Amino acid sequence: MKFKITIASAILFTTLIAISCKQDESVVSSSATASISTLNCSSTTFSATPVAGTAFTGTATVPYTGGNGGAYATGTAVASTGVTGLTATLTAGTLASGAGSVTFAITGTPATSGTASFAITVAGQSCTFSLTVNTTSSGSSSGSNGTGTVWSVDTDITNIVAMAEAFKATLSSTQITSLQDTYNKAHAQKWSNLPEGLYRGRSGLQSGTFSTAQWTAFYNLLKVATSSVTSEGNAEYLGILAADDYLNSIGGGSDYGSGNYYVAFIGTPSTTGLWCLQIGGHHGTIIYTYNGGKMTGGTPSFRSTEPFPTYTWKTVTYNPIQQELTTLSNMLKGLSSTELTTAKRSAAQNDLILGPAQDDKFPTTKTGVKAGNLTSAQQDLVLAAIKTYTDDLDDKASAAIYAKYKADIADTYISYYGTTDLTTKGDYVLIDGPNVWIEFSMQGGIIVKTANHPHSVWRDRKADYGSN
Repeated sequence: MKFKITIASAILFTTLIAISCKQDESVVSSSATASISTLNCSSTTFSATPVAGTAFTGTATVPYTGGNGGAYATGTAVASTGVTGLTATLTAGTLASGAGSVTFAITGTPATSGTASFAITVAGQSCTFSLTVNTTSSGSSSGSNGTGTVWSVDTDITNIVAMAEAFKATLSSTQITSLQDTYNKAHAQKWSNLPEGLYRGRSGLQSGTFSTAQWTAFYNLLKVATSSVTSEGNAEYLGILAADDYLNSIGGGSDYGSGNYYVAFIGTPSTTGLWCLQIGGHHGTIIYTYNGGKMTGGTPSFRSTEPFPTYTWKTVTYNPIQQELTTLSNMLKGLSSTELTTAKRSAAQNDLILGPAQDDKFPTTKTGVKAGNLTSAQQDLVLAAIKTYTDDLDDKASAAIYAKYKADIADTYISYYGTTDLTTKGDYVLIDGPNVWIEFSMQGGIIVKTANHPHSVWRDRKADYGSN
């Protein structure tokens, strides 16, 4: 009996020691000094955009890596520099074990428009994040939270409307019902880069229903609505259609082919009224908005091609999108090593940020290297890259929009990830200005698995869907 009691006592004693040790470990863990490895101010996101002279309350979320699970207290208010009048205060919390984010409460009334910067320190790491302050509220009708201006530029409206009516005249009443719609922005937003089998929600009349005469009328409309610049505009889009036919011919299946593209007149074509010409399919989307005889929007505009960079279809060799890659790569290679470091994004961007179904999601803060800090020769390389996108519009409109973006070049930013050749899967580059937004992302092959192919989108912070 005594032996059994002794054993029981020993077990109880051991158990108490184990419990005590666990309690001690818990105390040590909960009282550990909070620490992180990196604080990524360049990836900060904001809940809202402040306006000069208007009281503001919002939050900034700053990601980090290497968190140790320690707790941290509410911080001391950090006053903004540049644009004054705002403060950022760290909200108390507990770090994740690994990657996570911390939140700052931002309050105050910004004195002017511009950039408010906050030099913060969290768990032993410091960096500075910047918040754009607008002159006035961007408003819900603008379609973005940018700081640029809306479009209203001369275009070849007479010929565009004439060719639209000529195309319509070749159609049956059933086809016209599919083609023609009353103006509605929601209809213009129905576009995707997915092939037909994965996305069947596009607006308009499917090109697979076209007769030979209707194809000819369609090509005439495409020709006047897009530019005549070599390898751009009309030529580029014809190359995209040919690429889909090529994919169909090598086993891609019925989801690929030029017959899976759609044409829509959203609103009635007119030299005075509001309407939109939408042409879209797997790897090419055109959304051109007209109002009062002017072009009020040429974006969103999506371009891609597989195979890439060249292919031959029906004895013709095509290389659409090659000029975009070349000029964007030249732009990056024109930067110094220090400038490339500034332009390097903090994390990989595996596809487009503002691709299909990502309307009205422009980030508030711009990151990367500012073109205004570059030489005139370097700025010219940025402008050369931008021109490969504006040159997709008709010749009159393309010149006007290029001039608009050129005037904004000093406040335009460049960022990238991966290599400056832009030919490796995962390579990515962004041009982000007061208006212009251009992304280029190199993807792996889908049908042609031995080669990569690009995705690229051009948007405008103020003029997407004609500012409607």
